[in-house]
Amino acid sequence: MIPPMTKRLIVNADDLGINPQRTHGIFLCFEEGIVRSASVLPNFSDSNQAAKHARERGLSCGLHFNITEGAALCKQADIETLLTPDGFFHARNIVQRLLDEEKIDPMHIEREARAQMEWMFDHYGAPSHLDSHHNVHIHPFVIPRLLPILDRFGIGLVRITREYFETPWEVEPEQLKYVAEVSKKAEEAFALYSAHGIRTTDHFRGLLLAKNASLKNLRHILSRLPEGTTELMVHPGSPTSTGDDFELDPQRQTELRMLTDDTIPELLKTQKIELASFADIL
Repeated sequence: MIPPMTKRLIVNADDLGINPQRTHGIFLCFEEGIVRSASVLPNFSDSNQAAKHARERGLSCGLHFNITEGAALCKQADIETLLTPDGFFHARNIVQRLLDEEKIDPMHIEREARAQMEWMFDHYGAPSHLDSHHNVHIHPFVIPRLLPILDRFGIGLVRITREYFETPWEVEPEQLKYVAEVSKKAEEAFALYSAHGIRTTDHFRGLLLAKNASLKNLRHILSRLPEGTTELMVHPGSPTSTGDDFELDPQRQTELRMLTDDTIPELLKTQKIELASFADIL
């Protein structure tokens, strides 16, 4: 158990393995910055290599469960309601609608989740926790399909994206609406996971920092970090000339710079914040 009056921070970098540039940026933030945890995508171009390097370098990793981008690990015939006719996952907005309307076969979710978890054990080892690409693991239709997988593989921690809304920076209305919707769904997911003995961190930050990453805003979060364990979700990356808008966004490099800034360790010391990983709270 964590002693009272302790501030513990898990800086978790998402999308490890999605491509070499993002993988490189995440490892830089681990080796030269404050990242202590990452979430591995199992079905992308750099996934196998990233998982191998994470294991070798001692980077604590969770599984970034994914049914919203790229190719599946299962055969198309086994999970056809998750896939387009050309064999790729539906886009995130379509997946959301299909889940809301319960038009995806629950068995298909469970099969792909099991395949991704088995991939994680084969290429990295036991994951410290589970989260997901585009937060699908907090959808009420998905949770009952993940619970047997978590139980079977002994995974007792998940991310719960309940965001804290008091920030000094201006947030666009569209982003604010999205974060409010995710946080509401996360609160409901917390009750479902907790009822099955699945734990999470005391606090979560990161949804409002997305699109608003800067050293100033990171320092604001750290200077007001609450007692207990907080996860800070980040998406750093090295420069790339290919990929979607998210990959090409200069925010990936902004996050890399702020997470490796040499003034941050002193701020952590001043604020008595202990860096940790999900493995430290197992």
